[in-house]
Amino acid sequence: MTTNPIRTFSVFLLAAWMAFSAPAQAPAPGGNAVLLERAALAASKRFYLELDLSQRELRLCHTGAMIAAYAAKSLEVGSPRRFLLARVADDRWIAATWSQGHLDPPAQVHRIRIIPGDETTTPTPGTAGVEPPTLEDLIPVPPAFRIQFEGGRTLLVVLEGEIPGARMEVSSWRGRWEEFLQGLGLRPADPFRIRLRLDAVQGAALYRSFPSDPPELLVVP
Repeated sequence: MTTNPIRTFSVFLLAAWMAFSAPAQAPAPGGNAVLLERAALAASKRFYLELDLSQRELRLCHTGAMIAAYAAKSLEVGSPRRFLLARVADDRWIAATWSQGHLDPPAQVHRIRIIPGDETTTPTPGTAGVEPPTLEDLIPVPPAFRIQFEGGRTLLVVLEGEIPGARMEVSSWRGRWEEFLQGLGLRPADPFRIRLRLDAVQGAALYRSFPSDPPELLVVP
């Protein structure tokens, strides 16, 4: 039996590309770990995130109170492959706090330039007054974004549906090429990644309201 070299190479590329495929294993957290982590975050008097794995919900919180909740359509946890071999996360990430979260790509505020006498430059053409622009006008949202934390931990958020307001155009090949290089071991890969699929309205709201001070994330079983 002969082997088609082109087909073999294609399978190799596909396997390397699918860096997000192996299930991550995590040690079971202690019974009081979540309560202790919540108490510490509430006392910080800063915004923080809480990801509830069982409820498939991401929450924005402050001083122990929930400010907003984003229900995920799906939630996947995986470890990247390296040289086509699955890797297992051996550190405790459940009932633990992830630090220094930041957006990738970062949010960019589009400044609206208003020229006196030029009605086409006003946010509300055809009106007597000028209404201030909203966050939907000022902050374009990509169809997918990452929340990166210290240690390479990543929360990947994929938006489903029509994004309200301004949309950020990002090449779909950017993330795929990066994962391909990670699968071959040519780029450092995240220790593991959690992928959330959110409704585009909720995902856009999360992106636009993301705290400027890098928040921490508590993962709840």
